[in-house]
Order: sequence, then C-alpha cells, then structure tokens
Amino acid sequence: MTTATSFNDPNDKAIQTTIKAVIFDLDGTLLDTEALSCRAVIEAFAATNLTIPPEILSSLEAGGFLTPWELKRRILGLRGSEWVPIVMAYAQEKWGVEMSLSWKDGWQTCDSDEEKERRKNVVDKFWKAWEVRLNELCSEVKACPGAPELVEGLRAARVPMAIATSSRAASVKKKRSKHDKMFQSIIEIVTGDDPNVKHGKPAPDIYLVAAKRLGVHPSECLVFEDALTGAQSGKSAGCRVVAVPDSRMEKHSFVRFSDEIIEDMWHFSGAKWGIPLEMKGMDR
Repeated sequence: MTTATSFNDPNDKAIQTTIKAVIFDLDGTLLDTEALSCRAVIEAFAATNLTIPPEILSSLEAGGFLTPWELKRRILGLRGSEWVPIVMAYAQEKWGVEMSLSWKDGWQTCDSDEEKERRKNVVDKFWKAWEVRLNELCSEVKACPGAPELVEGLRAARVPMAIATSSRAASVKKKRSKHDKMFQSIIEIVTGDDPNVKHGKPAPDIYLVAAKRLGVHPSECLVFEDALTGAQSGKSAGCRVVAVPDSRMEKHSFVRFSDEIIEDMWHFSGAKWGIPLEMKGMDR
C-alpha cells in the first residue's frame, strides 16, 4: 500500500499552515487497545448474563476473541452509550443471542418511558462490564508502532499535545499505567465523560474542548485518528487530520475527512506542517 497519501495540492497554502498543537485519539492511535477491547466486548456478555451460543463462542475464541470486522468498523471511536446498542443488535441478529428486548432498527422511536429506562440499564450494565474487563486486561496493552517516539519527537520540538478520547476518565487512568513516560509529555486529556463534551464523536465537541484547553485555534491543531468517526470529529472541529487507519479499514473512506493517510506513526513527516520532525530518520 501507499505509506502516505495526501489529498491536497502541495501548493495549497492551507496545508502549509504551521501547526501549533497536536491532538491524539487514544485507543488504536497511541495505545493498541483494540484487540483487548474486542475480547472485553465478547466476555462482557457472560458477565451480564447473556449467552453467546457455544458454536459462535468457539469460533470467536479460535479467531483470538476478535469481534467480526463488519461489527468492529461500525463501533470504532464511539462512546459506550452509542456502541453498546449496535453490539446488542448485531449479537441478537447474527449470533442468535437471546435478550428480553429487541434491538432491531427502529427501537429508538417506539419505546415507552419504562422501556427506555430498561434499555438504559442494559446499556449501562454492559458498558460497565466491558470497562471492568478491559481494565483488567490493560496490563497487557502496548503502544502503537511509533507512538512513543512521535510523542517524544513532538515534545523535543516543543509542540503542545493533548488526547481526545471517547474512553471514560477511570478507564484512561488504567490504560496509561504502563506508559507514564509517553503520557507525561501530554498536557491535556479530554475524556468521553468530560462534562464539557456534550456529544461524542463524530460530533466536533471533544476536539473543540481539547483545542480550547491547549489555547490553540482548531485550524492550527493536527489530529491523529484511527477511526472514521474520529476523523469526522476532528474535521468538523476545523482541525487538520492525519488518519492512521486499521489495516482492515477501507482507506478511501477517510478521503473526505483527512488531509493525509499514513500506515503508522513511523511514516509521519512534519515538514509540510511546519514541525521539525521526520519519523523515518529515527531509530526503531
């Protein structure tokens, strides 16, 4: 594949604007939590008294407890309140998981207040079970390729950095425990449960809040994202966006919402962003 793809004319003055701050997504961008997240999703079913049929569970186990890509691609970057209903609907339809409530399309418009409360309880319970299991697995989490080196390079270049993540604050605290050196260089962390983030990704809220706390206009912020919803969020906020997609993701999906697509952090070049940093020249 092409290791770096730009979607702007090199003579475009906008893309040559000097970047004054960088904002990272966390999961799948700085930390390789996605495989652990998949496993936690699958194990959350048993923890909430929902039974995945044995033959389906065996297949998932054989695949390393990874959720099917057709499901994973839909929930990347979302908050739990948004992705849990998608997982419920998928499990009900594709895996035959029995549930007391139907999660088929249209459920959002036909519930009584009582049923809405029941659904909220299901979502909250599953979300919590997933977080608990993911936190238990976080001792195994590794940094994404090139992420610590990129953060260190930006620190040396005196570029202020923030994180804008859909994860809740308690979860971030667990995930960062093995990566203190990398996190020490990051000034601000805006989480999905921050009271100032009214709407989750793909809404622009979280990146607007992060830029404001850095004291930098969004147009002078460079966002790194692995998820399409995150890239949309960054673009909607007015930031420049570098997409670092999952290798299974269709790269063309990011064209409308990214200024550049790279394979991993090792392929980042700061030259066109006015940042004195070339990742390819670093020791691995």
